[in-house]
Amino acid sequence: AERRRLYENRSMSVQEPVSPSPTPLRRRDSLKAKSGPLKEEDGNTNKRNSSIQPSKPESVTTNPAPKRTSTVFGRVSKFRHLKGTPAHKSAHIENIRNLSRQISGECDGFHANSERVAVPLSGPGGKIAVFELSKTGKLPDGVIPALVHGTNVMDFTWDPFNNRRLAVACDDGTIRLWLIPEGGLTEPTNTPDTVLEGHSEKIYFIKFHPLAQDVLASGSYDMTVRVWDLTRGHEPITLQGHTDQMFSLSWSTCGNMLATVCKDSVLRLYQPRSSTSPVAEGKGPVGSRGARVTWALDSAFVVVTGFDKVSERQIMVYKREDLSTPLATVGLDVSPAILIPYYDEDSSTLFLTGKGDSTIYAFEVCCEPPFICPLSHHRCSSLHQGLSFLPKSSCDVSIVEFAKALRLTNTTIEPLSFTVPRIKSDLFQDDLFPPTKVTWEPTMTAAQWFNGTNCQARRISLKPEGMDNLSDAQGAASVSPGSKEPAKPAQPQPQPFNRLAWTPDLVASTKQKQEQIQKSVSSKMEVNMKLEQDQMEGVDEREWDE
Repeated sequence: AERRRLYENRSMSVQEPVSPSPTPLRRRDSLKAKSGPLKEEDGNTNKRNSSIQPSKPESVTTNPAPKRTSTVFGRVSKFRHLKGTPAHKSAHIENIRNLSRQISGECDGFHANSERVAVPLSGPGGKIAVFELSKTGKLPDGVIPALVHGTNVMDFTWDPFNNRRLAVACDDGTIRLWLIPEGGLTEPTNTPDTVLEGHSEKIYFIKFHPLAQDVLASGSYDMTVRVWDLTRGHEPITLQGHTDQMFSLSWSTCGNMLATVCKDSVLRLYQPRSSTSPVAEGKGPVGSRGARVTWALDSAFVVVTGFDKVSERQIMVYKREDLSTPLATVGLDVSPAILIPYYDEDSSTLFLTGKGDSTIYAFEVCCEPPFICPLSHHRCSSLHQGLSFLPKSSCDVSIVEFAKALRLTNTTIEPLSFTVPRIKSDLFQDDLFPPTKVTWEPTMTAAQWFNGTNCQARRISLKPEGMDNLSDAQGAASVSPGSKEPAKPAQPQPQPFNRLAWTPDLVASTKQKQEQIQKSVSSKMEVNMKLEQDQMEGVDEREWDE
């Protein structure tokens, strides 16, 4: 009985108070005899505690409803048990050859949009192959149609508002803009649509503006970040303040700020239209192998991935208003590959992986401690060279798919779906899919943005036609008191606790069943009431006298 009581106390919710010391064992008779006085003593003790600590009841009444917590995992997330599932082999692009292994560390090495992908190829000339996602299967042997630059490729990225335009940064300090023909490339070409010249040295990276059309930022070895107006072909803004090699650059989701992380272990924030100098600086990762930076939670937080002094890969979360000390730091493992972050704004899920890894790490970024919570990591069957996530318009919400990516291996490109297991998958999970931003449409032109205009992206619902909301179905299931629907049959009242679960009704029914079984058995069998020893011959009585 004592072990059972201890087990029940151990399995109680974390919200219940825990006694400071275990209750001393008492004999059963003494406990019964003193049950009345003990209750009075407990009441007096509670009164004394309430008089000593009068603030406890007030704190309980003012606190909101407790959040879902777990004694093992801590904060419970709706996306904790996310599942990564590769697509069928028929949706793969196979027989990819001559992948480039010499791409710079500042480049992600693989980029995709909803229609096509770009992959760097090895060999002279700086080649980038473009594959159509609609043309799946095995690629034919022979020459792969590619974009030829005549110099080494440093970085490349797709225009978020034009699936046909690809921007490529080269080590000669130029940026080439390519316009892919409808249906894809049919032969190699070396004639770009536009060439931008402005940097005096080779370029580290390039990033398109998330809201304004024809706005591009580029970082170079000349320690400057230039913001380009592609409609006019020049750079109206040049940011200063960097003292060493730049590792990464990221636009905020609102498009008003830039974040950079450098080899000098400094994290810098810029407001390009207000000042060419950083508006905030903080301590970044101390490792010199490389780093990445991205924004989270409506640009209120900054997430940085990098290395420490012993080359351990780390994730650091900063508050935008205070970059002096990270709010949280999570160490993963020791590996030379740079962790490349991919942040999903709707679910606040941070995916991370590196070149040559086989694991895709998943974390949830939250605005309260511990600020970053681990989710279920996905382990792939083979190593990958790159990962690129698609916009929300590519997700199939009917199977509770909240993120979709394309994974580049040594010879294939395979789609990867991230879903959340739900029982009622035939309903629209409106708690997992809030109205999402339309990131594939611009909100303003380049001229408007450079003139100081701010226009946020509109939001749309991902709910398919003819699909009911999960919240509506749950609300209809619970009948209100004033409704005319027939009430459900009353559930039987629970009986008082009994250790053996024996009640008078149960005992009577059990005896009745036993009698019925005995009668049915005896009716089918011949009952012989004689005993075996009655038929035995006994010893003569005179023998006992001897």
